[in-house]
Amino acid sequence: MVQPAWVQGRLKPEPPFSRFIYNTFFKHASTYMATVISVAFVAGVTYDYAMTAFWESCNRGKLWKHIKDKYKAEEE
Repeated sequence: MVQPAWVQGRLKPEPPFSRFIYNTFFKHASTYMATVISVAFVAGVTYDYAMTAFWESCNRGKLWKHIKDKYKAEEE
């Protein structure tokens, strides 16, 4: 296919890494959807873990799991 001169100067060869990513994850609708669902799942789990760690660090010494030993000793 012959392209106009103004297009030929703007086109650059595609980097091999981006070609690999496209062919592996985005070329077909089924692999695209699997990629989207997988990334969403991993991002959700990561976000949940990070927010739980943040919440516990902000409330250290106030949560039941941090102070339960103090109260269980009084019951016995």
